Amino acid sequence: MIGFEQDGRVGRLFLQRASHANAFTSEMLGRTAEILETAPGESDVIVIHAVGDDFSLGRDREEPKHPGGPYAGFSEISRVNAAFAAFPGIVVTAIKGRAFGFGLGVAMRSDISIAADDARFMLDEVSLGFPPMFLMEVIHEHLPPKRALDLILSSREFDAAEALDIGLLSRVVPADRLEAEVDEFVATLGNRDAEVLKSCKAYLHAIKQMPAAARPNNALVEQARFALDHH
Repeated sequence: MIGFEQDGRVGRLFLQRASHANAFTSEMLGRTAEILETAPGESDVIVIHAVGDDFSLGRDREEPKHPGGPYAGFSEISRVNAAFAAFPGIVVTAIKGRAFGFGLGVAMRSDISIAADDARFMLDEVSLGFPPMFLMEVIHEHLPPKRALDLILSSREFDAAEALDIGLLSRVVPADRLEAEVDEFVATLGNRDAEVLKSCKAYLHAIKQMPAAARPNNALVEQARFALDHH
């Protein structure tokens, strides 16, 4: 249900459960985490594609509860999220159809999310009876609290234009151009120095953790360090 292909330094992960709108099972979560955990040695870029009409409806709500209990079950999601955070390269996601719940979480945790103009989004967990802790842990990096709470508490569906406007997406493209636009972007990344790409990602993450007053001196030091190490 999760496919993977290696093309040079680009890895392509495919959600392949179209009959269930690519809703994630425990097996799919484990395989996704495994790919991301082992990818750094082979891939500078990971591209996530979906087979079928929808990107993902999130977790499979019909799957039996984890025999190890809630903590063990939710630990599978935590493992995937940690694998996204630890991957040093660039994760690009191509979103079409519906991206709900955990599916939208994948988009948020990707470095670049490119969506078809007819894609639809929803944080549906509250309407299903539980708070989306994993999504709330990351959504603050994208949205102001009032915008985030609107989407979380209402569980309303919204379109790609709004998702782009509020900062959940990188780009919105015509639906019939989605795969071509993603491939063109990935080709552009392939023409860049992979170490520069990784350094940009790492530094954007690191700088957020620093007080504003410390950032200029840190930028000077890190820019000089990169020049000494790579030129």
